[in-house]
Amino acid sequence: MTSQNNIFLDALSRENTKENIPVWLLRQAGRYLPEYMEIRSQYPDFFDMIRKPDICKELTLQPLRRYPLDAAITFTDILTIPDAMGVPVKFIKGKGPIFSDSIIKNPGLELKSQGAIKKLDYVFEATKLIKADINVPLIGFTGSPWTLFVYLFYGESPKNRNEIHDYLKLNSSKTHSYLKAMTEVMHDYVHEQIQSGANCIQIFDSWGGMLGREYEEFSLMYINELAENIPGNIPVILFTRGKKIDSIIESTNIKCFNLDISDNIDHHIDKSIVIQGNFDPSKFHSDADKLEQLATQIFEKYKNKNNYIFNLGSGLTPDIDPEKVGIFLEKLSSLSS
Repeated sequence: MTSQNNIFLDALSRENTKENIPVWLLRQAGRYLPEYMEIRSQYPDFFDMIRKPDICKELTLQPLRRYPLDAAITFTDILTIPDAMGVPVKFIKGKGPIFSDSIIKNPGLELKSQGAIKKLDYVFEATKLIKADINVPLIGFTGSPWTLFVYLFYGESPKNRNEIHDYLKLNSSKTHSYLKAMTEVMHDYVHEQIQSGANCIQIFDSWGGMLGREYEEFSLMYINELAENIPGNIPVILFTRGKKIDSIIESTNIKCFNLDISDNIDHHIDKSIVIQGNFDPSKFHSDADKLEQLATQIFEKYKNKNNYIFNLGSGLTPDIDPEKVGIFLEKLSSLSS
């Protein structure tokens, strides 16, 4: 199906001339939706579920059926890359992702690049199925090399962050070897998503905020390398959680940024970049009147900005009522021309 609603792509090109704010949401498909949980309950292992392209298509389409959204994002996970490179991961209830091995336990941990892309065929097949059944642009994505390294280092979500900083000081060369290996696989991973129908790519640097002065060396350098190998007609969006983009925009050619909750849209909206994000999803706990008021305020403030996309500063969480999200989005949509 050919995309008919392109205001999201227009905004990514800083060319949205309509009084119409493009909208999509971080984790717009997921645990806050009862229809998602119904399917999730049938799969004890998360990766068993996402390896089924028809299921990924269904999960991707669920929020589009509920809400007036202007983009879809392929339902998969950033941890597909290390899983395909020989370090299996399981999602344990109450603990999150748990890897079969880690650098902190096994300093000789090896990543296997050969054959990794073939193991990710399920992502590309899901992308094709989704693309054939939507009338909005499709977002493909990847985690940043640094973010995946953090998970590989700890074998789970990080807790004692001093350990990884100590490792970087003593093992800079080894760290770069891991980052390079994952970046090389990501080149093909992103390319195959685009070939399968993705209209843009979002890079999730979820643990970028763990780095201070080392950010450019261990994270942004590899993000830039990845972005520079993406065709020029495919927009790239960078979301670095825990960092304000002031420290990034002068060191990258990426021009589209998803803002963290802590950042301020108004500091950046008049720059020659694209802004999405920074809305705090906890605001969806507000009552209906407040939600409609917030939607009206956002519309009036940004309706004439050709480079603005409404999104969140962090993903939707399971405690959020989908009906509240619907109230907000329906109001925002009703104000559009």
